[in-house]
Amino acid sequence: MSDQKDARGWQRYEIRHDTEYCYAYSVTSARHRAHLIPMSHADQRVEHCTLTVNQPLSESSEGTDFFGNQYREFSIQTPHRLLDVRVNMKVAVRAPQWPDASPEWTGKSLARRTFDPADQRGTEFALNCAPYLVDSPMIPALAEASIWARDHINRSGAPLHEQLLAMTYALHQEFIFDPDATTVDTPLRTVFEHKRGVCQDFSHAMIGALRSLGIPARYVSGYILTHPPEGQPRLVGADATHAWVEAWCPGHGWLGLDPTNGKAVTDEFVTLACGRDFGDVIPLRGVVIGGGEHSLDVSVTVTPKSPQKPHSRGALPAV
Repeated sequence: MSDQKDARGWQRYEIRHDTEYCYAYSVTSARHRAHLIPMSHADQRVEHCTLTVNQPLSESSEGTDFFGNQYREFSIQTPHRLLDVRVNMKVAVRAPQWPDASPEWTGKSLARRTFDPADQRGTEFALNCAPYLVDSPMIPALAEASIWARDHINRSGAPLHEQLLAMTYALHQEFIFDPDATTVDTPLRTVFEHKRGVCQDFSHAMIGALRSLGIPARYVSGYILTHPPEGQPRLVGADATHAWVEAWCPGHGWLGLDPTNGKAVTDEFVTLACGRDFGDVIPLRGVVIGGGEHSLDVSVTVTPKSPQKPHSRGALPAV
């Protein structure tokens, strides 16, 4: 690690996230779970967070799921046609430490079938990585993912963190961002076939590729600071949730990678939750009785509160 780690500054953001469901007919009963409480970790501090619902709640509770994410569950027994869930948060983020060096890697799986219980690193690996080595409901094991991954590794050996960055950039270059190409339920096989999609698809594709190589990888949901065209104001509600990937690098832990934008995670990323795939971190899910057809409107505004550094649109650190 670089000696400059102590010089990392904290960037502060205010974020407003509104989710509005409008139903054709009255919902008589509903129960929802929200993964909309930001995560606290070494490079992110939650300074304030409130979640409000526009309907009276019959039940409300908070908890922590298997993956360490906070959630809020609530029930509504009052008939309603409009559900508005609003979250306001203040978060401080600093740029994650990126390795100066990492183990040479030639494509051999990082997974171990057995390890000595006295092996501290082996225990840490098992506890942190076991759920993220195997396929999951939205990221099945696919030959297409394995073939793509093995076409993009350096079998002669190169530091693992450099290879992870190179794969991030390769996926960014080869896949096309196209909001009309997929839906939230599009199978991963289709994404690999057409190489088009949005951040969820890019992240699922990279996770599938990394897992096929035996590299633990997990899905991260959150926000990214967007930059309006020069000379134009930041538009309220014009932002959106974002998704990226974290891959395990021995000796360093989880490294954040954004294949949609072809770069490593910086202090412009705010983490909400992590899991095996999108299904584990859906921002708002639930079961309702009644309602009929419905419309969904999501509005997100990310406002920086720290002095902003000059923005560079260059994607990836050199490898």
